[in-house]
Amino acid sequence: MIFLLIITLLLGVNPAAANLRVDDLTLEVKKYDISATQTQGGNTRGPALAVMKDGTVLLGGGSRGGSLYSWRENSPKLKLLGNVIPSKERISDSRFAITDIAILSQNAERARLLVSYPRLTSSRCVEVVVYHVALDRVRSTIMKQTQWFRSKPCVPIAAVQHAAGRLEVINSNSAYLTVGDLGFAQIGDRKARGDLGSVFKISKSQVERISSGHRNQQGIVLIKSGELITSEHGPRGGDEINVIKKGVDYGWPFVTYGEPYSQGDYVIPGKTGTHEGFQEPIQVWTPSIAPTELIQLPAKGYGRYSSGLVMGTLRENSLVFMEFSNSKIVRSQIVNVGYRVRDLDLLPDGRIVASTDEGNLLVFKSSESVNG
Repeated sequence: MIFLLIITLLLGVNPAAANLRVDDLTLEVKKYDISATQTQGGNTRGPALAVMKDGTVLLGGGSRGGSLYSWRENSPKLKLLGNVIPSKERISDSRFAITDIAILSQNAERARLLVSYPRLTSSRCVEVVVYHVALDRVRSTIMKQTQWFRSKPCVPIAAVQHAAGRLEVINSNSAYLTVGDLGFAQIGDRKARGDLGSVFKISKSQVERISSGHRNQQGIVLIKSGELITSEHGPRGGDEINVIKKGVDYGWPFVTYGEPYSQGDYVIPGKTGTHEGFQEPIQVWTPSIAPTELIQLPAKGYGRYSSGLVMGTLRENSLVFMEFSNSKIVRSQIVNVGYRVRDLDLLPDGRIVASTDEGNLLVFKSSESVNG
């Protein structure tokens, strides 16, 4: 199927508008400039995002990597809320930035957030941390931060990559968290790798490992049927969608449908082109498309993809629409949007909102009625 991307300009309005064809569905796209939220250093990284009930979008990143901003579509001027990452806990590298934001609870005056990021320690090694952040919405300031999670082992700074750090809220007191392999050379040693390459359930007082054997889970969503689903980067292909089951090992680095980069890489997979002996992914992309965040679409308004999944990608500059049924992806379409999609969420009216590494916020409106 051929997808059309027709760019037009809205006269007298800053954002650009476009139309995307997805099967018989038309998506109108608006583009907003949020370049102040980009993190520089090596590659440019777009911000993490989360949407509040009133449509306010929280964005995490910026020149210092750890700044929190708020943004509203009807008044799209960024408002700085505060800084989460102290300067001593990062270097000038875009990987040292807020990875994800999750909203535990909210009202007109207050919000309770979880914020994840890779932290540089005083010993010059790196760990994934999650902080509970209290936000004063009236004064637009951060009030308090409390650590909920800290990964072990602490990985040498020269190796750090694949932090993951995606969050998915379970309820007002707990969330799921992805922790990647952090480029740890001993990831094949189950004892030495500790918390790395895992999915956890976390709360203020408890951390529970749910699954293991992951490389870099850049997306996670708990769908209405109760299934927990992640997207994961493989090496040179082998990008995966997995349904997460408690106690299951998903195989990295022992098996992968991807290929090793070189003999000098931090780890050489045991077997390639297979998941023999381990849980099979429900979807694989070879060559790689570099998947990012996952969301579930509303029950109406998106044609055959209603209640399905949408995933961002970096390498393909695209959104991937997936029809999901009985724990399987029965159909998928890759739609080029022209930008590296870093994070995704839904606005209260069912529109898709995405942040990009190029410093844009993209808002996608379906031609069908979302609210019936």
